[in-house]
Amino acid sequence: MENQSTVQLNLELGHRAQLKEKETSESFTHDWTIFVRGPETGEIQQLVEKVVFHLNDSYPKPKRVCKEPPYKVDESGSAGFLMHVELYFKNKVQPKKMCFKYDLFLNPEGKPVDHLRCETLTFNNPTKEFRRKLIKAAGDQSKEVSGDRSESTLPDQGAL
Repeated sequence: MENQSTVQLNLELGHRAQLKEKETSESFTHDWTIFVRGPETGEIQQLVEKVVFHLNDSYPKPKRVCKEPPYKVDESGSAGFLMHVELYFKNKVQPKKMCFKYDLFLNPEGKPVDHLRCETLTFNNPTKEFRRKLIKAAGDQSKEVSGDRSESTLPDQGAL
């Protein structure tokens, strides 16, 4: 029987929003940026094929695809909304995609928003190739998750 291995990868999803200097003709009151990145200097591009941001349908081209870093979208608007973010991995077996719901909120009092959400992804028995990519992208090889983070455990790749 093969050894069981678990590799964890920490990701950061976040956004910044600030009041515009003056309202636009579309009545946009805020500028905002949403992003997905590795923690600190963690480089995730060797394991991320693309990040897809699904904006509210009121935006032109609400599906925004980023195939290289920085994985972010800069926009303007007047209201927050719940957004779907899809992360596609450069992986030949499952998991090939992770989905997150993200609340892009604006501060009605006009104070700047600087929000960061940490996600810990746990990969059970990744293939050797994908495991190398995970570790290179600052993945932790461990069995436990600690701290104040969300955790998503992904399927055992050896079982697929």
